Amino acid sequence: MSSARLPVLSCAEAAAAEAAFIDGDAKLSWELMNRAARGVGDEALALLGRKPERILVLAGKGNNGADAFLAALRCARAGTEIVAVFAEGGPARPQARRAWSLRKKGVRIGIVAAANLRQLATHEFDLIFDGILGQGFRSPLSAELRAFLRTYDALRGLRIAVDLPSGLGDDAAGPAFRADLTVSIGCLKRPLLSPKAAPFVGRLRVLDIGLPLGETEEACVTATSLTPLRKPRRARSDKRHHGRLLIVGGSERMPGAVLMNTASALRSGAALVTTCLPESVRKKAAVAYPEAMWRGLRTGKDGTLSTANRKELRPLLADKDAILLGSGMGEKAAALIRAFASAVTGALVLDADALRPTVVAAAKKVSVLVLLPHAGEFKRLSGRPASVEAARAYARRTKSIVVLKGPLTCVTDGLRILHVPFGGPVLARGGSGDLLAGIVASVLARRHELGLSAFDAVVLATTWHARAADWLRETQGEEAVRTTDLLAGLSPALRD
Repeated sequence: MSSARLPVLSCAEAAAAEAAFIDGDAKLSWELMNRAARGVGDEALALLGRKPERILVLAGKGNNGADAFLAALRCARAGTEIVAVFAEGGPARPQARRAWSLRKKGVRIGIVAAANLRQLATHEFDLIFDGILGQGFRSPLSAELRAFLRTYDALRGLRIAVDLPSGLGDDAAGPAFRADLTVSIGCLKRPLLSPKAAPFVGRLRVLDIGLPLGETEEACVTATSLTPLRKPRRARSDKRHHGRLLIVGGSERMPGAVLMNTASALRSGAALVTTCLPESVRKKAAVAYPEAMWRGLRTGKDGTLSTANRKELRPLLADKDAILLGSGMGEKAAALIRAFASAVTGALVLDADALRPTVVAAAKKVSVLVLLPHAGEFKRLSGRPASVEAARAYARRTKSIVVLKGPLTCVTDGLRILHVPFGGPVLARGGSGDLLAGIVASVLARRHELGLSAFDAVVLATTWHARAADWLRETQGEEAVRTTDLLAGLSPALRD
């Protein structure tokens, strides 16, 4: 059975747990090796997006090289050529030798001596699997392997690191194989989270192969965490059970953000969405999204929402399960944002222009406070550069849930840290955070119906957003898409 969360472990901890589980059982070891290979191969194919014609496997003597070879076989189709290079001689372990003895019909397999690796730089490979060193690596690199690493920097192809880029480990942060994608097997290996490792890791995915690793305060999510949304809704339920959400945002210069808040909140299941935005935008917004209820607000000469709207906004708080505040409002709306935040007693999500220390300080009466900063906004909030530990410390100090957005987004409540190893550069577009804000607020508003704590609701929503981004990349690519195309992936992400 798949786990919803996998722990963050050191390489030594992961190796010890794996060895204890296998306990010398060769059949179980072989099954786990094949699960790992299938998962790595499938992730590689998803990123490549086409049938590979030429695959290069860079292998060591142990099981990591065997994992890489089996992953290459998984990707290969009739007519594919696999070229293997052993960095330190052929496979030395029984399971590794068994793996390397396998063949696939129509797939050509060739071995090239390590001394001739430089010659392969003239070839173009679809996939390059790095299986030289695994989680058992201890620094320093031998002179031979260091030279090998320098040589394969010139190789051309999509680079896939199996478990860890060779050269990374508990006591080593590089030089290492520069991967486009790293697939950490069994759990999230702690060396992959080091800032020094970032140039080598590329995109990060974590593969559940069924190891019973237990729970830790720092972990990563899996697609299984979306299970609460895959269950049928209660037969005897009505719209009041599925989230009453209030969104306040926008300005005459930036009306798009609050529209994206609303679109994503509606698409992610909130049943009753009321959106307050500048009156000048209201009629067009109502035509675009007639499912929502729209309230037009007054603006000042600068086009931002006026503090005069406070009296009109307060009555709207009475029956709401969650409130989203800040998207597209502009810095000059700060007074209204602070005043409104100070009146909220329920669950409050702050995004964009609401992510300011004075607003967080004003939100004293809220039952749940969720903050959605990217790195720049986090520094504005906390005065510290963005990092996982800084986010945890800030969440603890402010009694909030912080979603620190980035290449590897994490969610923390000051105690627990959950990494979200999905999404990626397809999200590097204006508006992706506005969609996330709407999804977070929507799921938070439905948390009681879904049987979730506030923290788990935020984790689920962030994972859902990232999985939808993966669907967008896999179906339409990363280039010729719009940010709002991601919304079409919310439903497929639940069926995957």
